[in-house]
Amino acid sequence: MSPINSFVNNTTMYRLMLYYLIFLVVVVSCLSFIRLLPYNGFHILGNAIYLSFVCWISNKILAKIQKVQTNLESALISGLILSLIFGPTNLLALSSFWIPAFAGTAAMASKYLIIWRGRHIFNPAAFGALASALILGQGASWWVGGLSIAPFILIGGFLILKKIRRFEMVGVFLISMTLLMVVITIFDGEPFNLFVWLHDQAAFLFVSPLAFFAIAMLVEPLTSPFRRSHQIVYAILVSFSFYLLGYLVPYSLEASLLIGNLFAYIVNGSFRQVLTLRKKEILSKDVIGFWFEPWKKFEFKPGQFLEWTLSHQHPDTRGVRRFFTIASSPAEDLVLLASKFYEKPSTFKQALMKLGPGDEIIASDLEGEFTLPNNLDTKLVFIAGGVGITPFRAMIKWILYNKQHRDVILLFYNKTKEDIVFEDIFKKAERFGLKTIYFNTDKGGHNDEKFINEKVPDFKERTFYISGPEPMVKIFEKMLGKMGLKKSQIKRDYFPGYSETYTT
Repeated sequence: MSPINSFVNNTTMYRLMLYYLIFLVVVVSCLSFIRLLPYNGFHILGNAIYLSFVCWISNKILAKIQKVQTNLESALISGLILSLIFGPTNLLALSSFWIPAFAGTAAMASKYLIIWRGRHIFNPAAFGALASALILGQGASWWVGGLSIAPFILIGGFLILKKIRRFEMVGVFLISMTLLMVVITIFDGEPFNLFVWLHDQAAFLFVSPLAFFAIAMLVEPLTSPFRRSHQIVYAILVSFSFYLLGYLVPYSLEASLLIGNLFAYIVNGSFRQVLTLRKKEILSKDVIGFWFEPWKKFEFKPGQFLEWTLSHQHPDTRGVRRFFTIASSPAEDLVLLASKFYEKPSTFKQALMKLGPGDEIIASDLEGEFTLPNNLDTKLVFIAGGVGITPFRAMIKWILYNKQHRDVILLFYNKTKEDIVFEDIFKKAERFGLKTIYFNTDKGGHNDEKFINEKVPDFKERTFYISGPEPMVKIFEKMLGKMGLKKSQIKRDYFPGYSETYTT
């Protein structure tokens, strides 16, 4: 799985989705050429190119009018999704030419015209499809389904869900659809045959376009809920709306998603603003802190993170967006972004490094549940690897500001002593109950069960927070589970793409 993990971790969600959709277009075209699908392969390719162009040019024009930065990948993704649910049609026919153009333009318009506080509300492709159905009388045919296509949808979809960690949301959605189908079958008075039902259910969930809908549209991060609990409600709401609207309108799939988008917008709230760089700070030989002044001070909890957007020329596969923890506490006037820089940084980090005082960056989508418990008596263990210390820096500064006495043990892992950051803050927090233990991973050891028993003898009474490179987080999570800790006692926050090796 290592090459797969490396590919997924080092590719942005947008780029990965773009690859997935291009892959599906090529696959269904090839299957049509060899007559495994009853479509014209050239029509499929033509529709994909045409709708991608429509969305690209519409997006570019609207962005210029609104004087905002464009996102090429986002526009192409919407175009490709529309091509896989509209048609495939012969574009030489006048109706086949204008209907997709309208759907693509409406999809892009929804991103710029139906917004609130700088954030669009609806999934663009779903909105474009619904607008075409309501205004032109012709909606999506949802043709992207069938036994021969299903394996490719599911295999590629696995990578998408692995990237954005929303297996649970999709699982709840599919289970809800299943249970609702059982209820409807019973209430309709139809005879229930388990084997027939299982066959029909498998076809409905995996061979129909439903799997594609769940993977490519339901999970879109910007129009679905951030919090896990809200994602569960969202998945159930969309499935329930689908069946309810199915009795009323022929375009219930698109409409149910838009209803879910409204719910997501309400529970997510809206956060987007421009931050101005005020100063840089060298924290260690390869970690730099960037102190930004927000346009308007905002509320957040220590340990939460933001999506940072920094447009730059010729971005690499990791794109122009990153998720970074807010390393400052809510009590500080400036917002701290602290990041590690390797010898060959990504184009995003190169652009970040070039920022000077007065330059701006966009921050949005405040989220995260890796936060301090409300109960001050809860005993805690913070385990940090390298730059994974950032959420703990925010938490400990908050403890200092509020003079909170908490029983906290911080286990801070770095390659060498010179890599340690924020040591002065941790020293000040000792009088409020913090005990810090530093380790150099170059010397090995210090992360096995014997060590935890020695340094944290009451570990079964504590809640563990683990933050750092994904391999490290998984090692500690697995080890603590074997030691008898409940899942509720282990909170994790890992950083994909950081691949330092940690061994037990």
